[in-house]
Amino acid sequence: MPIIKVINTEKSSRMLEKSNKLSLIVDSRTDKDSLAEELKSVYGLKVRKINVLHTAKGEKKAIVTLDKSHTPDEIATKFGLVM
Repeated sequence: MPIIKVINTEKSSRMLEKSNKLSLIVDSRTDKDSLAEELKSVYGLKVRKINVLHTAKGEKKAIVTLDKSHTPDEIATKFGLVM
């Protein structure tokens, strides 16, 4: 499973509400295609775009832009975030 945890900060919550962008910490061996496939098969989400960066802590962070058909409340519920 490539997803390690969901980032739940004020900034990530604001990005989810305004832009349908979900911030995740993923396994360092995960590529964009496998992450998109997991989000589609396990969570039923349509992915538009994935940006990947490495944090100062050495973690791999993925910013996933989701399709506008998903509401921020629906996404927060699937990942157990409080909005």
